[in-house]
Amino acid sequence: MRRICKWFLFFSVLIGGGALHGEVPKVRVRLFSGQNMSQVLMSGASLTAELYGLGADSAIQASTFMVEQAQGKLRVESEGRPDMLVDSLAITSRKPLYFLGPKGIKRYLPGKVVLKPRGGAYVLAVNVLDMDDYLVGVVHAELGRLEHPQLWAAQAAVARTWFARNQRKFFEQGECYAVTDDVQSQVYHGWPADTARLKRLQTAVALTSDQLVVTAAGRPVEALFHANSGGQTMPSGWYFSERAYLVSVPDSFSLDCPQTHWTKSLDKEAYIAQMAAWLRQSSNDSAFRRFVCTYQQPVRAEWMVYGGHSVRLRTIREHYKLRSTWFSVKDGAGQVTLQGRGYGHGIGMSQEGAHVMAKKGYSAPEITGFYFPGTHLVRWDEAKWVD
Repeated sequence: MRRICKWFLFFSVLIGGGALHGEVPKVRVRLFSGQNMSQVLMSGASLTAELYGLGADSAIQASTFMVEQAQGKLRVESEGRPDMLVDSLAITSRKPLYFLGPKGIKRYLPGKVVLKPRGGAYVLAVNVLDMDDYLVGVVHAELGRLEHPQLWAAQAAVARTWFARNQRKFFEQGECYAVTDDVQSQVYHGWPADTARLKRLQTAVALTSDQLVVTAAGRPVEALFHANSGGQTMPSGWYFSERAYLVSVPDSFSLDCPQTHWTKSLDKEAYIAQMAAWLRQSSNDSAFRRFVCTYQQPVRAEWMVYGGHSVRLRTIREHYKLRSTWFSVKDGAGQVTLQGRGYGHGIGMSQEGAHVMAKKGYSAPEITGFYFPGTHLVRWDEAKWVD
């Protein structure tokens, strides 16, 4: 039986409930996931802290709150008041607040921040906010310098769909949040402090507000994305099970982009030895050496095959930390150079390709329909959640 989080009821009260699939839920995102926080500082205009565990729950107002763990409780410091030990607290503000985390990193956060002890020495911080407010931060972080309203609207629909498919993952592991703020989920670092960029992001995300990418049968898709396909996306069956909407798509939009091409040089003899181990060949065999040193991959492939043996190109990518599995090899004196295409796993939407599509006049639904063939957009409450 799965471990049930003892804080689930507390969090449910704080976020105001809501049906899992019938309506768009609030988002609970763990802040600074993967980092240990022993102390945090929050500041803003008229912050309100709801304090739990003082005997009688109470609320106080201040412009700053310092919170640190103290032997299983949280010590709360605010100006003009004695320190307080509480079980947990929730910080709200009329405007987004500033959150100072590990290594002095500051984030600008909308919504509510809930804090509770984690382990014996650390603080767990969870940002509770509306879906579109969350997606503004995701689009801002995931796309960076790539900017176009239709690209941002497409990315928002894809990110919302990803959340819809994965929103129970961490709760089912016993956690009290739906997603993390790093690549375990979708990157979210709050809102940009640049108010002009923030306004553009909010306007773009609103273009596909509440919308999901779904199959012809109305089921939300596994909405994967990557930086650049190199000119051809990868079928999902090469990484996991096959999906009719995650097939290999010729993608001319991803050609001639900043991340279309890459190179990496490797020590020649070490490379040959590693390939020989994977393909069960002699590293001294001249024909084999010629093959691996001049290997060509004109179109995407799943395997490198030689002499009746094979190795997944995914294995090679992960071993050498390559940008993609799509590469050919150029021989040289003492080294080989891998000449590759694309950046990322190659499945689903190419972000740079989607950017080119947007600049050419394609709409967000046309972009998602291209990278997820046979799909369309529907509102959250119109999606089909069960067969």
